[in-house]
Formats: sequence, C-alpha cells, structure tokens
Amino acid sequence: MAIERLIIGSNNPGKVKEWKKVLGSGIEVKSIADIGSFPEPEETGKTFEENARLKAKYYSSLCHDFVLADDGGFEVDALGGAPGVKSRRILPGGKEGTDQECVDFILEKMKVVPKEKRTARLILHIAIADPEGRIIYEDEGSRPGFVTEKLEAPIIPGFPYRSILFIPEAGKTYTELTEEEHEKLNHRKHVAERVLGFCKSFNYPL
Repeated sequence: MAIERLIIGSNNPGKVKEWKKVLGSGIEVKSIADIGSFPEPEETGKTFEENARLKAKYYSSLCHDFVLADDGGFEVDALGGAPGVKSRRILPGGKEGTDQECVDFILEKMKVVPKEKRTARLILHIAIADPEGRIIYEDEGSRPGFVTEKLEAPIIPGFPYRSILFIPEAGKTYTELTEEEHEKLNHRKHVAERVLGFCKSFNYPL
C-alpha cells in the first residue's frame, strides 16, 4: 500500500505551510499540530541528518503515522560552515535567536569578508519514519549563493537566511524570487518531488 498521508513533524508554521505547498495535491499533508499538542523534542544531533531522524522517530512514536521531519540551516564558507546545525541557536548558551537576530549575527560576522569569499548555502535534510518509528526514507537538498552585504529584502518568518542569500541565477535574494523562479530554484521543491515518488511506490507494511 502506498503512503497516502504524511504528517509534518514541525511546529514551525512557515515550514509546514511550505511543505504543504510543495507537496501539492499529490498526497494528504497534515501538521503535527493537526494531530495533537506535543512538546518539541530536544535536537541533540550533531548533524542535520541526525536531527531529522530524531524528530521523525519522535513524532511518529506519538502519532503512529508516517512522519516527515526535516532539519536544515545556513552554512557560510568563510565562517567554517557556521552557523550550520546551530542556525537557530546562535545566542550565548545556545539559546534560539529571533529571525532578525539570526540575520544580524551573520551580517556582523561577515562585514569585512570580500564578495568573492561570501559563498554560502541553505541545506535541507529530510527523514520519513513509518508508524513503527523506522526511518524508511531520507533525502537532502541545497541552494548555493552568496551572503549579501546588508539586509535589503524582507524577512520571511521562519526562514531568516533567505533574505540575505543572493542567488546568482536569479540576480536577487531567495526571498525576492518570483513564483516561477521559486518553482525552479527552491531546494525544498525538488526534494518534495522525490518524496512524492517514493510515497507512491512504497509498499506498506514492510
């Protein structure tokens, strides 16, 4: 039996909204909040992969359904790949920063870095767990670009780094992409297409 419904293991409204959009009408998509009120798991993984798996297993154990969870962030080459897996937890003591604080942190760190060395990328890793908590699918995507010198684009709630990632192919920041450009360049969209293919071909139970 193919997978006909996916629960998005996240309490981030922006993330859930985008997953629903990119997965489209190909499958029924629910947020974890649609199922119940669950506390978020502690993201103790040292990599995006570990955190995605952790969240998928955690939420599937609570709702006993197929759960898609993701983890991702912003990697800046001039900062040795930082903030990386700590993309949201950038404040002293590992506290989570607001969207504005995340953007300000990167721009301050990069203020003396020349344009040619401002390469960076958005990273996404996803994991799907079955109702028994087994990881049955993983995938990843990325969108490379350059860190802008200042904040000129609006910040999309939940996706702060898109406002300072300049996409050379489009000649603008990720935030400023048109609907057509977003369809072509959105790294989450390409991963979603592969997820739909997997769900349609998957036979459950194992």
